[in-house]
Amino acid sequence: MIGQDEPNLVDFPARLKGLLAKYPSYAAAASDLGIPATTLARLARGANDPGSDTLLKLATRLNVSMSYLAGTSDDPTPTRLAKPSHREKTAPLDVARVPKLDVRAAAGAGSVNQIHAVNATLPFPLWMLHKLAAPGAKVSFMRASGDSMWPTFDDKALLLVNESETELPRMAPKASGDLDIFVFLQEDNLRVKRLSRVGKEIVATSDNRKYSPEILRGPDLKRLKIIGRVIWWDNRL
Repeated sequence: MIGQDEPNLVDFPARLKGLLAKYPSYAAAASDLGIPATTLARLARGANDPGSDTLLKLATRLNVSMSYLAGTSDDPTPTRLAKPSHREKTAPLDVARVPKLDVRAAAGAGSVNQIHAVNATLPFPLWMLHKLAAPGAKVSFMRASGDSMWPTFDDKALLLVNESETELPRMAPKASGDLDIFVFLQEDNLRVKRLSRVGKEIVATSDNRKYSPEILRGPDLKRLKIIGRVIWWDNRL
């Protein structure tokens, strides 16, 4: 039940309900958002906590920030840095210090890059990290570079990557927008795409439609190393 162990989620049902008000029914919202109507209904009345995949999908498809959905900010805008206001939550949060790598993952055709040393650590709400990754998971921040994942995230978006997730799921969702986003190393190119396994091939898909899907097979697969799955991002920071 929301609000018992994670007070930062107490605003979630009301905010979700307000965002869904533009739809005539939960069925219509489900069709547009790709989330079952029963799940939306239970989330909107506070009967269920949002899982990490659901929270990411809602933020992306409703075009709001995850911080707004989670109740840690009153600014829903996902693409600009919000100015501090008296409405922002000021209660202290338990935070994890997450390493930020001195590296950019190319959201485009790829750029010569490699994993470099940590150049900083950034705070991240501990309760949200527990939602997004399993206990003990190795996570790190890095920057996106390029526009191939637009409009999901922008050039220079801050990405949180779970480096403990380096395997593609065997059963991929039908819709390309439901595929997980991975950071991967292809020879000397550090890249970020949606990846899916199709038989003995891997398909790398961009969200920006001006980029065609890429099919990786044979020698390309041998040169592919998955660094981790993108579990959170912010275009504002």
